Amino acid sequence: MLAFESDWSRFHGDTPPLAFMLIEVAGKPWVRFHALADSVRYAETDEERGEIRRRAITLANDTLGRNAECWLVQCRIEGYSKPYWKPLETNPDPGLRFRDDDDDFHWVASVSCVFWREEVFNDLLKDVADDATGPTLWCNRQTGKVFAPYDGGFDIFPTSTAEVVELKERHKAWLSVEPSGL
Repeated sequence: MLAFESDWSRFHGDTPPLAFMLIEVAGKPWVRFHALADSVRYAETDEERGEIRRRAITLANDTLGRNAECWLVQCRIEGYSKPYWKPLETNPDPGLRFRDDDDDFHWVASVSCVFWREEVFNDLLKDVADDATGPTLWCNRQTGKVFAPYDGGFDIFPTSTAEVVELKERHKAWLSVEPSGL
């Protein structure tokens, strides 16, 4: 996966492809949006599931661009899988192994080159929203922008603080009320 490693390091240096680690990089443009109003984490109705999907598609299209060539990255804890996580479609690459010093284990990544098309990833987005998969993100190969959904919301890593401001203005109803943005 030398192409992925080259693309990733060009935009994100040696930070692993995990949103919670990207957030910690000082000065990196970042914004978080909630999946549902009032910070509700999981959908209980079809209407709420539809709203999560609508927000996911809107933010992914805004961030990645429709039909953009992207890296799809799915991570798992090495040697461990939560019993409710669905298996990966491709095996993790042993060369894509990242230490988590806070929790004293390693993450491994499965990486695929894909084109962002909402209809292709509906099931995966639903799985992410339902916490049925591990950390997942898409990275645009040309811009380095990252769309990282999780169960409860979406972390977006644009290329500039101006883009953060624009996204916040466009989708202000989806923002956290917490000063930290979390």
